Amino acid sequence: MNRWARFVLIVFSFLLAVIFLVAILSMASKEMLSGIVSMMVNIAQRQSSRTVAFIVSLAGFIVASVSLIIAVMAGRLRKTRIRSNEIGHIEIGVEAIENIALNAAKISQSGVKTAKARVSAGKGGSLSVKLIVQAFPDVEIPMMMARVQERVKKDIEKYTGIEVGDVQVRVSKVEAISPRVER
Repeated sequence: MNRWARFVLIVFSFLLAVIFLVAILSMASKEMLSGIVSMMVNIAQRQSSRTVAFIVSLAGFIVASVSLIIAVMAGRLRKTRIRSNEIGHIEIGVEAIENIALNAAKISQSGVKTAKARVSAGKGGSLSVKLIVQAFPDVEIPMMMARVQERVKKDIEKYTGIEVGDVQVRVSKVEAISPRVER
């Protein structure tokens, strides 16, 4: 999510927090509730105050609507990547791309025991792939990560036709060697 979207969501969250705090305080105290009601009556009686309140309310509604749209549309690549050719459209789901990345990591013969993949939009219409890997013991981790990166990038581009901008691999755990007990 870009900075603008984060800023809008932060402002919206702050405004909601203030509104609900005022609501909680007004329900907890009769004086606060009567003060809010009298303030609303005073605003409704003056045309200039009513205009300002209308503009502020309209701005709050617009911020709320924009933040809702951003939150919904900023989902994971809008769930599919659409490619067009002369015959029609091809939709490739994010889960399919993540499965290609997982298969590539496992068959790269570089010591990957398990992996988790996350695909997100990168710069210029490319993809950004993040892998969290659990490795087998006795593996050269830098060489393994480089091999996994190359294989994942090559396989996704080969099978989907979508450019991969970067592949980030994080080794979260190296499987411990368990001693064998012979009987």
